[in-house]
Amino acid sequence: MSDPVLIIGAGVAGLTAAVELADSGVNTIVVEKLPTVGGNALDLYKAFPTDDCFYCFEGNRWRPGIRKCFYRSALIDQPNMDLKINSYVEQITGNSGKFEATIHVGPEYIDAKKCIMCGLCIEYSSAFSLVSPQCQPQAVTYDPDKADEGDKKAVEECPTKAINLDAQPKKETVSVSDVVIATGYHEMKPVNVDEYSYGKHPNIVTQLELAQILDPIGATDGKLLRPSDGKPAKRVMMVQCVGSRDENYYPYCSKICCVYALKHANILTEERDASQVSVVYMDIRTYDSHERYYREARENGVEFVRGRVARVEPKDENELDIIVYDSLLDKYLKFTVDLFVLSSALEPPEGMDNIIDSLGLNVASGFIAPADLVSENEVVAGDHIYACGTALGPAEVPESVTQARAVASKILQNRK
Repeated sequence: MSDPVLIIGAGVAGLTAAVELADSGVNTIVVEKLPTVGGNALDLYKAFPTDDCFYCFEGNRWRPGIRKCFYRSALIDQPNMDLKINSYVEQITGNSGKFEATIHVGPEYIDAKKCIMCGLCIEYSSAFSLVSPQCQPQAVTYDPDKADEGDKKAVEECPTKAINLDAQPKKETVSVSDVVIATGYHEMKPVNVDEYSYGKHPNIVTQLELAQILDPIGATDGKLLRPSDGKPAKRVMMVQCVGSRDENYYPYCSKICCVYALKHANILTEERDASQVSVVYMDIRTYDSHERYYREARENGVEFVRGRVARVEPKDENELDIIVYDSLLDKYLKFTVDLFVLSSALEPPEGMDNIIDSLGLNVASGFIAPADLVSENEVVAGDHIYACGTALGPAEVPESVTQARAVASKILQNRK
């Protein structure tokens, strides 16, 4: 019997590869550092290009045409999949299809198979929380750093005895035949980009933070409200290429920023009744069929200003004056807005460099590069080592899914 496949990261790409392999009878070990799967996709609200619930994948391959929700798929019940949340890979040794991986497995404070998400523990202690009603595993999470006097009461009152606050971390060493890296991306928090004043005013947010505001199951129930006072935000300005295409930060284009910024601009004008939406840009890069987002935004009255933000001035605790240099008009313009949204660079996640160094992989701008830059095997990072999704660089959801399925296909072909 062949060794299992190790998949690092349980976002869109990682889970797609895991499901494809597990449904084909291949044992997989999926390691995710967060307490729930989904990665950045948990916070996307609507995803392009479908503008609906961000992701569905096929059910098992013996029932073609059946689709199941990404969040509600019974991952912890899949017999060929060992899902390890709150965990990370400490070390990988070996090569050529015979790797030894040391995994730090976080403490299992909540038994996901017992938790019924009744919410009693959340009422007793702020250390318990529900990431999302659609989270997977379907269970609340526990943060020991927020422990308080209500913890003990939560343990006593849990109807299924799913809570174990004495749980301890452990280390496991496993032999695996292949390594799939699907570590995703991190949205740059532009605290050091002084001209945008991020972190200095509550109404200056990133695109991912805006998506969380727009999410109907989020803190504002999907209402477009100013973080400063909770009142409706009617005037919104977005600025592109924050940290991207910038030699001081990241010289590369983050590829999908323009598309999801326009997606949000259309949601604001069509669904959230924003009266003024502006986008400041250097170039609008809506590749392939995504040009429709740009056309729709123009039709919806979104104002496009080609130029650069020169200054951000808090007018008061709730409003901002934005000074923009318009390179087409060759003049400075002044806007007063309720919400200022930064389209930040998509950067490699923390720990990516350790994985790259330990496995001796090629690197491109901090992301994983193909082993053979000339061939079309972009998902092959080394001998029995693969990468997919935004581990290879900024990518949209369908592209990540296609790459993950390519990885699964190559692993299955090698096992014939």
